[in-house]
Amino acid sequence: MPRIEPLDSIWKSKIPGHVISMAWSPGGTYIAAASADDLIVILEAETGKHIHTYEGHPGGTSQIAWHPREPLLASAGCDGHIRLWQIGSKSPIATVEGGAAWVESLAWSNRGDYLATSAGKFLRIWDFRQGSLVSSAMRAFSPQISTIASMGWKPGPADMLATCGYNGLYFWSNDRSEPIQVFPWKGSMLTLVWSPDGKYIATGNQDSTIQFWNMATGKELRMWGYPSKITTLSWDCKSRYLASGGSATPVVWDCSGTGPANTRPITLDFHGTLLTQLAFQSEGSILASGCTEGMVATWRPGKTEVPLATAHLGNAISRFAWSFSNNRLAVGTANGEVHLFKAPKV
Repeated sequence: MPRIEPLDSIWKSKIPGHVISMAWSPGGTYIAAASADDLIVILEAETGKHIHTYEGHPGGTSQIAWHPREPLLASAGCDGHIRLWQIGSKSPIATVEGGAAWVESLAWSNRGDYLATSAGKFLRIWDFRQGSLVSSAMRAFSPQISTIASMGWKPGPADMLATCGYNGLYFWSNDRSEPIQVFPWKGSMLTLVWSPDGKYIATGNQDSTIQFWNMATGKELRMWGYPSKITTLSWDCKSRYLASGGSATPVVWDCSGTGPANTRPITLDFHGTLLTQLAFQSEGSILASGCTEGMVATWRPGKTEVPLATAHLGNAISRFAWSFSNNRLAVGTANGEVHLFKAPKV
């Protein structure tokens, strides 16, 4: 077996509490890290130095997301609010209500024209084309059948949002009050991911399965055999490989040609405990995996089944964030550490 290189560490920083969400700013100058306790810390990407610390949300911050074009950070939390932060400001420049006591998630559309937020069964889409976050520029949809578990905007110029939960996949547009399309499914969906080409959408489910949908035909395909529920999925940039968790072993499906049906997936054996994070580079072939015992591994699926480089951080891996240049990997842990590594050479 070839020698596995250690990941090349650039710096390590610390924030108070579990790192629950993490994101790079446009241009890659900053990394924002949110604590489950409530704080939001802005780190200088080059050095790891703390630039700003914000009192995020009383009761805990649940998610953060940078505007794709502007140095503006949106946050959601357990106080039922969404906040908008500007680098250098001491307080949020906007605060709006999410529709329920706890706002679980938010997502900017690809051009930053809209901000989608979910709070329990309540979905809202905020029109940000005038550069402000105000209730008068918000569309509130009827309560869903179940709690919204995950959501994501379709890649490309079309502003179509997908959400999932107990009863299936729903597709939304800001100019329609009702779903523009529905893919019914009996069971609990936990996470969804679009293929980068927008042709497919996949969900990880409570019943330890993965469900694929062809967006053009609506045709379904289910993959099973996992020992645990599926909470983490990631597509590679060419929409060929889908990496999945649900065990201690990353399982990678080749979705090229006629798709993954009746094919043998790639299995990447290294971790000894349950996977918590999987993330492909946004442009590139490297996959990162992390687990509950604090091991990080990087891979090149389809080329080798041995890790390119690894690191042992000693605490459960809670978040990954690849830089837009794809040459840096930020890793957050359950004890509040933020590490920055160089991407291994391929």
